[in-house]
Amino acid sequence: MTSSLSPHRALQQFIKKAKELLGESAVLYDEVDLLVYEQDGTLAVRGKAYAVVFPRSVDEMAKAVELAYNYGIPIVGRGSGTSLSGGATPIKGGVIVSTARMNKILEVDLDNEVAAVQAGVINDWVNSYLARMGYQYPIDLGYQYAADPGSQRVSTIGGNIAHNSGGVKCFKYGVTVNQLRGLTVVLPNGEVRRIGGKEFEQAGYDLIGLLTGSEGTLALVAEAVVRVVPTYETTVTIMAKFNDLAAAGRAVSAVIASGAMPVAMELMDKLAVEAVESGPYAAGLPRDAEAILLIQVEGSPPGARDEAAKVAEVLRRNGAAGVEIVEDPARAAKIWAARKQAFGAMGFVGPNYVVEDGTIPRKKLAEALMIARAAGAKRGLRVANVFHAGDGNLHPLILYDERRPGEREKAIEAGEEILEACVELGGTITGEHGVGYMKKKLLPKMYRKEEIELMKAIKTVFDPKGLMNPGKIFP
Repeated sequence: MTSSLSPHRALQQFIKKAKELLGESAVLYDEVDLLVYEQDGTLAVRGKAYAVVFPRSVDEMAKAVELAYNYGIPIVGRGSGTSLSGGATPIKGGVIVSTARMNKILEVDLDNEVAAVQAGVINDWVNSYLARMGYQYPIDLGYQYAADPGSQRVSTIGGNIAHNSGGVKCFKYGVTVNQLRGLTVVLPNGEVRRIGGKEFEQAGYDLIGLLTGSEGTLALVAEAVVRVVPTYETTVTIMAKFNDLAAAGRAVSAVIASGAMPVAMELMDKLAVEAVESGPYAAGLPRDAEAILLIQVEGSPPGARDEAAKVAEVLRRNGAAGVEIVEDPARAAKIWAARKQAFGAMGFVGPNYVVEDGTIPRKKLAEALMIARAAGAKRGLRVANVFHAGDGNLHPLILYDERRPGEREKAIEAGEEILEACVELGGTITGEHGVGYMKKKLLPKMYRKEEIELMKAIKTVFDPKGLMNPGKIFP
């Protein structure tokens, strides 16, 4: 243990020994290299790391973490850096442990309907791998990993676990924690723990549930055992347009109340549609609509068609100005690709944006949408809405221009007002993006002081030195 060294000397020793353990190419510490790691997908906050390390295995991750721990250096886990709450930003400096080279699919076990993956595997690679290797259900149906955040083409499984990511299919299949059977984690002192496995249930406390969504403040995820489930024979997409945003919000509850069980229910307002239709992922979405609902159902061919017809009728009865049942699979795929590119497309309607992530009871959707628009309007800012309507997970995107003094601050202020309103409506300040750095001052809006102190006590059990992703979650 050499933590008595000066910070500068401790860092020098860390870098020297990390290169010996991991190899020269697995350690970055030059100023120009570290620039890349000052921000994550949040963009509104920066922090400078002392070094970045790239382990390739559980053992190498454990050695790197133990080394940082012994020198008293903060430890920040990072996958693809797509966090939207500042979760992967090194606010307090320290060493970034990147999972970029931990990118192997280790096993596919269809008898137990699981796959074992390293934390740096890109979410979408799992399904691509299943399709490419020809893993088929006995009746010629495929398999899928159902967790599909909008960033699935770039975000990692480890990052998804850290933030308990949702996704388009989360209404039916659940969020990331619902797709996990086992975790291999590295504790702050470098110890490796394996929790769960291929079985359905584990005895004792739900440690997988505790670690999922803990945002790298308790331990680093090194590997995961994830569920893979059979796909259905047919999916059908329904696209409904509305002349009123609030009516689209109310229609979501009407569909669910009808007894339908869609795979996905997504809402995009007029500004979000304009952004997508202005770019390379344009899919022929109706620009004249104030909002559109995209709904997907699945089943056998006759079952899926019947379900789609039922949903379409409910939408018509609840204010839809037009409903299209999309028969062509290629067109349906294009529509869903457009939805998943909505965040990236915002550059076509504004130079900068802040994205929030509140969750509210579905019956309050219409009210929450009006609050979001008003929060932007009173500050002279536009707000685009594109989100997982099925589980009430809002993603208001507050547009601003950083070249105009004060606009960034106004956008952040508007976002905080929206999140506070979500709590008042019976919801939360985050559904899948995490608390991170950006929302930590809002935590007392949700929890009493005693509850926050209990969370801090749990962190202290895991991380007595307070080195794991410091400066996050807690105000």
